[in-house]
Amino acid sequence: MLGLKFSRLVHASLAGGSLMLAGCVDRAYDFGDSGSFNPNPDPSGDPDPSGNPDPSGDPNPNPSTTGDPVPPPPDVPGPPRLIAAQFIDNARLVLTFSEAIAPPTSVNPQQFRLSSAFAPQGEYYYQYGTNYQEVGLTNGVDYFCEEYCYEYCYQDECYDRCWEYCYTPPGPPVRVISVDPIPDRPEALVLGLDNPINGGVCSQLNQFPPEWISDLFIHYTPAGTAPITDNAGDVLAPIAEHWALEPNADFAYIEGFFEWMDPVLPIPCPF
Repeated sequence: MLGLKFSRLVHASLAGGSLMLAGCVDRAYDFGDSGSFNPNPDPSGDPDPSGNPDPSGDPNPNPSTTGDPVPPPPDVPGPPRLIAAQFIDNARLVLTFSEAIAPPTSVNPQQFRLSSAFAPQGEYYYQYGTNYQEVGLTNGVDYFCEEYCYEYCYQDECYDRCWEYCYTPPGPPVRVISVDPIPDRPEALVLGLDNPINGGVCSQLNQFPPEWISDLFIHYTPAGTAPITDNAGDVLAPIAEHWALEPNADFAYIEGFFEWMDPVLPIPCPF
């Protein structure tokens, strides 16, 4: 059983609605029409604001000099490895592996879980660990304002003082609900989310200064209905599985810089 601790910093983010840190990092990703799915995203990971992941404008982002599609990576000895993760819209995430993956017909989608995670690189303030947060906590869409008043008295005179407090309540959890192969890309899978990610998640993550890593991350555990394997039956290793094994946890704090997460692949927010 993995020991988990909760960070005071994370509790502060929940109480205050967000972490107000200096050094805002601007990220803007335009996915175009979210209803159109290009199953061959640009392997460079650089989104194109036109909605076409290939900057050249070619609808086939994997061209060859002969005009034939580039073949998938060959089967290699040993277990597969996750080598890339990229949103194609705010409800679908493509995972690319080092080799072809066996059809995930028996894989339970709950073996995957997203997190909003943040950690300082090197020594920074007093923090030296990694904080994980449920994505839904900052994925709310409603916005409320409430007025608070109290009686203030000075000498013999009393009057009301009022101020307005505005906030966005947490949204529902963001869960992986589907794991599907991609036609003509045996080395890739697409994960579907039950609740699309909105700008609130990205706004919070973008508030961290550049000395911090603050992005979305995918976690995976082979414990479940069936693990992810290659065609030879080699099993994909866990990727910081503590988060997937605690699906109802809202926060987790782990000492060290993204311990147990191999590889460390920050997924830029889709807004």
